[in-house]
Parts: sequence; C-alpha cells; structure tokens
Amino acid sequence: MQMRSLYNVALPTERDERDDKKTHEDIIKKNESCLNQNFGLISDKLYELELRLAALETAVEALAE
Repeated sequence: MQMRSLYNVALPTERDERDDKKTHEDIIKKNESCLNQNFGLISDKLYELELRLAALETAVEALAE
C-alpha cells in the first residue's frame, strides 16, 4: 500500500519584494487549499484503514471461537 500526497505545498517564509500583497495572499490561499486537500486524502485513507482493521479484528475473534 502506497500513500502519497497529490498536492505539493511550498510555504513561503516571507513575502518576496517582487510580490505585492495580493499576490502573496493568493500564494498562501493556494497552499492552504493544497494542505486541505492533502488532509482530506489522509483522513480518507485513515478511515479506510480503520475499517480494514475492524474487519480483521472481527475475523480473528470469529476464528478464536
């Protein structure tokens, strides 16, 4: 099983002198969107793994009886 984020995030540490305030805010908003999408992917994968674990636990309990 392989898990990779699909959306690259590059957080700016400070505003580039060439960027105006709006451009800088746009960059931050895009990065925030990518972070949210990555978080969504991770949450979905975690939920999937929890379901698989529960199914395995149920199977082990059934075999133990």
